[in-house]
Amino acid sequence: MDLPLPLVSPVPELSDAERYRYARHLTIPEIGELGQRRLRNARVLSIGAGGLGSPALLYLAAAGVGTLGIVDSDVVEIHNLQRQVLHDEASVGVAKTTSASARLTGIDSGVRVVEHLVRLDAENAPGIFADYDVVLDCTDNFAARYVINDACVALGLPEVWAAVFRTSAQVSVFWSAVGGPQLRDLFPEVPDASANAEVIGAGVLGAMTGQVGAMMAAEAIKLITGAGEPLVGRVAYLDVLGARIHEIPLRPRA
Repeated sequence: MDLPLPLVSPVPELSDAERYRYARHLTIPEIGELGQRRLRNARVLSIGAGGLGSPALLYLAAAGVGTLGIVDSDVVEIHNLQRQVLHDEASVGVAKTTSASARLTGIDSGVRVVEHLVRLDAENAPGIFADYDVVLDCTDNFAARYVINDACVALGLPEVWAAVFRTSAQVSVFWSAVGGPQLRDLFPEVPDASANAEVIGAGVLGAMTGQVGAMMAAEAIKLITGAGEPLVGRVAYLDVLGARIHEIPLRPRA
């Protein structure tokens, strides 16, 4: 599949301070200074600042992504802290977008964080997504996943997707605008509410969400800079207890 990458044009130049800060990126041949300039100009939206959004946003901020948007309508609760490493005990009761913004700008004050303190739905999703280059689905809500997918399909945006369950996970990149698959090619029907409750009640290994969120950040960086081969048309399946990663090919439905 011929992908139109890199996805983002570069800023004119990096400052000396930025060259020093991102020195470990600049020496990677596939990233280099040009790739870092693209990261500085990129706009990435995370739907969710929880178990997956936490590591993904932390690594994207540390990587120097210029604008990070966060959609989340929840507040931090004590039981979140087992896996949501973006937040701490002092953040309990605070809106997750507010807690996340403080942490991310503390990592890199040059990163612009945009808080979308709303519950995502089919009406507001297109207007929010239109301001971004890449969307990350970091939710745990089945209905929201299809809202995210459909808005990305309508706008032609690439979507970095992941799902976690107890000690296993799936990661992929959906991008129908370039002939790649979308969520409805993998799961055509929206599961009912009881299935969502079952998944949430099943638990998840906190350390695994860190692995998966970091993978999502890496996929976004690959799309932005044009480095490597994104997971378009492939689903990575992680069996954490078995320490195995399998790859499943995925094609669009007719």
